[in-house]
Amino acid sequence: MLTKAMFALLRNTLTASAPLAAGLALAPAWAIGCNGAAPAPAPVDGRQAIAAALDGVDASEFTELGRSIWIGTADGATLYDEAPDVPRPAASSIKTAYLVEFFSDRAETLDEPVPGAVDVVGNPDHPAIVHFDADTQAEIKEHLETADARTVGRHMIRGTGVSNPVYNAAANLVTAFLGGPPDLTARIQVRHPDFAGIDSRRYMLAARDVTGDNTATAGSLAAVLAAIARGDVPGVSAETHAAMRDILFLEDTGDGRHFYKGGSLNSNPITRVLSGYYAVPGEPAGRALVYAFMAEIPGPESVAPGDLEAGDAGRRLQDHLEDLRAAALPAARHWLDSREGSE
Repeated sequence: MLTKAMFALLRNTLTASAPLAAGLALAPAWAIGCNGAAPAPAPVDGRQAIAAALDGVDASEFTELGRSIWIGTADGATLYDEAPDVPRPAASSIKTAYLVEFFSDRAETLDEPVPGAVDVVGNPDHPAIVHFDADTQAEIKEHLETADARTVGRHMIRGTGVSNPVYNAAANLVTAFLGGPPDLTARIQVRHPDFAGIDSRRYMLAARDVTGDNTATAGSLAAVLAAIARGDVPGVSAETHAAMRDILFLEDTGDGRHFYKGGSLNSNPITRVLSGYYAVPGEPAGRALVYAFMAEIPGPESVAPGDLEAGDAGRRLQDHLEDLRAAALPAARHWLDSREGSE
């Protein structure tokens, strides 16, 4: 078993600028065989390398922290997981599954307005928007009443150029169009067995303690993203997959094209989610590196110092998850590259 000191050595090696040879191995410097030669070292397990990288991220400021992680490839190979089947608040990360159902339904009419949109966003008493004030409802109606399905999907996922209420009301319009939270949940869970950990119970920005919170597992979020990356979500055409990827695409990076959906909630439990995948052009779709990091804390008092506002506590939680991702994914990519290069 690797010691903590050996974990630290591995972490430093993985983050060095020089490339690492496949089949990296560690051996104690003091381990000398009976003939005076160092014995052959055991290969480093990739999961241990990722765990070591995660352990190197300081979490001491959080007195209570619930987290789930799934890292793997789009073809379903798990590189690392931690509580992957524990339901946690999903915040806006659940919208990736919403996008699948919405675009699947509107596949032939993505550039046409959403039928019945005015009956939702134009009705101040509709459960999708009743929790917004009159001025915000007017803003929502202006942006969504005649928007085509592709635009509604982009507002829901990216929120670029619109306010946070419109960003979330776009998801609420999608939810209402698909029959409300219970029907949307049924659609998602019937789509693929691996999506069964996703539950829609309320409209975005509605109270979290009335009908229940929207939840997901890290494994189910990753499964949706992996299927989109592979291009084989059941019942979804290649053109619709391309339309979804166009919206989920965030940026080109040195690690590949980054497709992403996050989520945040500053009411209790304070929640942050990072989910996405990196696809390297020219590589098989199944080799895309998929990840989901979920974390929750009961409230601002769960972060030291104890006088933080919820927004400040949420930002610290966001920074922590980003640090975890920055530590773990290079180790995962190294292991994946080493494994692909071996016989």
